Amino acid sequence: MQNSKRDDILEMVDEMLDMDGPVMIGSLEFSKSEILKRLDPIAYREVCLDYINSHIEDLQYDLERSDDEEEIVWLKEQIEELEDF
Repeated sequence: MQNSKRDDILEMVDEMLDMDGPVMIGSLEFSKSEILKRLDPIAYREVCLDYINSHIEDLQYDLERSDDEEEIVWLKEQIEELEDF
């Protein structure tokens, strides 16, 4: 998987985790994604894999219903890239 694609996925996961705003501890702010990355990197990776698996399922759904050759090729490429994460 290309680094830019990997970075895009990680950014989307971080945005999803952080969408409710930061965690406040006293007057300090922390993002939920950073907390998870630092305290439990394995759990963070699991969240990433869940996100990717969900996206793959959506692409496979689209692939099963497509009859456009260009779209089919593109969907297969997208699935393959995500499976390499």
